[in-house]
Amino acid sequence: MKCSEFTAKTAKRRSFRRDYLNMLYMLPVTLGIIGFTLIPMISSLVYSLCDYVPADRLNPISNFGFQNYKLIFTQDFESVLNSFFVTFRYTIVVGGITFVGSYLVALCLNQDLKGIGAFRVIYYIPSLVPAVAGSLLWNNITAQNGFFNQILVGIGSDPYPFYSENETIFPTLCMLAIFGLGGNSVMWLAQMKNVPKVLYEAASLAGANALQKFLHITLPMTTPMIFYLMITSIISSLQSFSYYPIYTLQGSPSELNFIVIKIYTEFMTLKNYSYACALSWLLFFVIALLTLLIFKKSKWVYYGEDN
Repeated sequence: MKCSEFTAKTAKRRSFRRDYLNMLYMLPVTLGIIGFTLIPMISSLVYSLCDYVPADRLNPISNFGFQNYKLIFTQDFESVLNSFFVTFRYTIVVGGITFVGSYLVALCLNQDLKGIGAFRVIYYIPSLVPAVAGSLLWNNITAQNGFFNQILVGIGSDPYPFYSENETIFPTLCMLAIFGLGGNSVMWLAQMKNVPKVLYEAASLAGANALQKFLHITLPMTTPMIFYLMITSIISSLQSFSYYPIYTLQGSPSELNFIVIKIYTEFMTLKNYSYACALSWLLFFVIALLTLLIFKKSKWVYYGEDN
């Protein structure tokens, strides 16, 4: 009996030590989530339901209600609607170009060719450039006296306005999307490498051509990555902020007035803190709704025979 009690106490002691170490390792991440995610979210929700004036030290929070949300759908509705239109158009068109283009690039990079490994590295390197730094770089390249326009003038053509006019901003964004395909291509490539080669060998024995192998093997087996990148691409596109430097340098063009840029402008420039928080929560609910709809329609995703 004493031996069993000693064994039980030893097991509890080891379990406590193991759990204690696990919690200790998780502590930095837990504190980060609480301090930089949970608390700011709760604070922004409170601020969105009141009038927050930090300059008023005696009564910074007052007038609780839904006035900020009413403002979104009344006085500022046209501006908010335009920001969401610009954001959704960017998400659908530019996000679609990046999504489909990176998949096609990954198909090309998945070939067993000599030197393909070096080409994969070279193609991926531009994706390492931070988004804001890349936007500033492209702004310099596509400026009125930038590299592209110098070439156009050199061959006797007129300079292209790029970001200088609203009519040419969106085509410019579509063009720049082609140069950012490397990041997603690596993830597509990793998924394609996990497709069992025996499936392709069996298809070849059955007389299937390359298109049939793609439609019936590659595409279904990569649907988990399609589903994952579809969600992350939509979320990141709706939260696009990397063009803010160009938005300010080019005189705040309406074609770059994404919803996150509007939120930032309301908060940092106009000092409408409570209204900016309300816009943030509106964007949060839009993203949550779209994500829920995608999950509801995810029966086409193939996870294996156990699905």
